[in-house]
Amino acid sequence: MPIELYPADPRQRLMALSTLINTVGMGLFLSAGTIFLIRSAGLSPAAAGIGLTVGSLIGFGAGVFVGDQADRRGARSVVIASMLVEAVASVSLLLVHDVATLILVATVAAVGRAGSGSARGALIGVLAEPGKGAALRTYLRAVTNVGLAVGMLGSAVVLAIDSRPAYVMLVLTDAVTFLLAAAVLARLPHLPPTRTAAAGPDEARWLALRDRRYLSFTAASSVASLQYWVLVQALPVWIVLRTAAPRSMAALVLFVAAVTVAIAQIPATRSIDGPRTAARLLARSGPLFLVAWVLMALASGPSAWIAVALLLVAVLVHSLAEVWQAAGTFELSFALARPEAQGQYQGVIGLGHGFVEAVAPVIVITLCIDGGRAGWVALALIVTVAGFGCALIERHWARAAVA
Repeated sequence: MPIELYPADPRQRLMALSTLINTVGMGLFLSAGTIFLIRSAGLSPAAAGIGLTVGSLIGFGAGVFVGDQADRRGARSVVIASMLVEAVASVSLLLVHDVATLILVATVAAVGRAGSGSARGALIGVLAEPGKGAALRTYLRAVTNVGLAVGMLGSAVVLAIDSRPAYVMLVLTDAVTFLLAAAVLARLPHLPPTRTAAAGPDEARWLALRDRRYLSFTAASSVASLQYWVLVQALPVWIVLRTAAPRSMAALVLFVAAVTVAIAQIPATRSIDGPRTAARLLARSGPLFLVAWVLMALASGPSAWIAVALLLVAVLVHSLAEVWQAAGTFELSFALARPEAQGQYQGVIGLGHGFVEAVAPVIVITLCIDGGRAGWVALALIVTVAGFGCALIERHWARAAVA
């Protein structure tokens, strides 16, 4: 299936520009947000971790309800409103000096993040042309990684300066990216809701929560999404504590991964032309993660230069696996959903992935750092089985659709 390097639809171009701006802010905070809370807000590492985790667990479930509103009121306005909530939460970080305040701010941020994620999924479903949903989602995924890479470079400058004014500027810039991204989406024409309030009785409203096949896919894909936190949480700690590689590699691997994913996303997923090919790529990603994580595990022990070489090769393999898994998951998350309730379905899958996001640090650090090389292999096998589970669910869905 040919994939356009740049969307022809002006509405899709606005969506891409908004995504790029938004993910620059994500890259800034992903790399330096926790350090800001420790170095500038005065929290201990344990307090920062507790506050962020508790706030995320409280607020992540909002995505289902916000996604339902996107279906019933129109995705464009709901995405914009959610981004404004995220901007408020970002600015409020400047008021954080204790765990209680951090939990409150993290909860508001989690509500906005979950809401914008599910509503943005509904918006993509509306903007994608028939038969080209995978192409648009693949393109936006590449744009996302470009934005993350730019944001990570900016955070590197802030971390090098390591002063309160620099961290304040980082937080304010993060807030501004939400406002700018919302302003870009405001230029979209009005998009009618896909489901009206009069569409049916209340028991028919929560379609996604009654769809057992989709709930199974959500569970399996959420477990598979643990891979995202290996690079962010486990690998930097592994590099610093368990390898002879320079400490700078902990930041370099994230940048290399973001750039590689951005470059590889479109060409590596050209074969996706529907749910079946998406499921096939998703299943194939698991063995690649196994190879990548074995190489990361083997980086503990050799000399610095051998460790660096192993880590770089591992990150490149991991990035290809991530591309396959992400594209396959995106395609199936839409294909297996009811078209008139995309926001609600995206909220449900966001609920599962949000829960894994909240508990992932404990899982990946326990397995990969405390468990050593065996832990890396164990986590790879878990992710691989989950990927094959997603493919199996798609096969059963396809058979049911034909019947």
